[in-house]
Amino acid sequence: GPVEGRRQIPSAEWAKRLAPGAAATIAIGTCATWGGVPAAFGNVTGSMSLTDFLGADYRSALGLPVVNIPGCSPVGDNFTETVAAILLFLQGVGPLPEFDDLGRPAWLYGETVHRGCLRAGYYEEGTFAKEYGDKECLVEIGCWGPVVNCNITSRGAINHIGGCMNVGGVCIGCTMPGFPDKFAPFYKAPPGTVVSSTASKLVGSFIRPLRRMTQRDRNREVRWDHDRSGKPPTGWGVHSQPTFVDRIAHVAYDALRHSDTAAKDR
Repeated sequence: GPVEGRRQIPSAEWAKRLAPGAAATIAIGTCATWGGVPAAFGNVTGSMSLTDFLGADYRSALGLPVVNIPGCSPVGDNFTETVAAILLFLQGVGPLPEFDDLGRPAWLYGETVHRGCLRAGYYEEGTFAKEYGDKECLVEIGCWGPVVNCNITSRGAINHIGGCMNVGGVCIGCTMPGFPDKFAPFYKAPPGTVVSSTASKLVGSFIRPLRRMTQRDRNREVRWDHDRSGKPPTGWGVHSQPTFVDRIAHVAYDALRHSDTAAKDR
């Protein structure tokens, strides 16, 4: 128990004491940056983020507002890189890093999960996973990646390895100020997907066949096109042959592709 004459000091009191004299105050993790699960609906403890606790007028001893590195858990490299950038600035050997209007490092949290996701190409073509374990885009089974500011898909979880979507999990928005309340219930398709994924499917139904047609053509050497049999000399299986429509389409395609060159040669 407490030693006589001493008392336990709550973390809130430590923050109130130390923050004014700190060179920089950095909140790491979603609980510290936005309140997270402890501050969710029904919170009876008074939990809140460091930004809410210190207020909008807070500045560190060297004039910085609270710097936020969200994530549950946050990417470790995001924290160490931000600390290094701030230390270089405080030592006068580097510029002040760019932060967004919520104090997040802009170069780390400026893009969405979706833009760095390995599965984003499937979204573009309107192809979506139907269950966990499928390789396609996860939006229709509960992924919030298109609207969440986070770099875990491009940075990885540890040593540039892993990350939720990279290993088959959906994004539940854990880096965002609205987490968890505004992203619950988890693992359920966001309402906006009704519009966005439907539009993607419509566009994708047109784009996919065109890309497959071009892919079939680019998977052939020019020599094979001029060979009488038209078949590649491979023993690995039956290679798909261009259809009559493929040939007509690529004659027109190649004419357009070389039109600028032909015009310059005249």
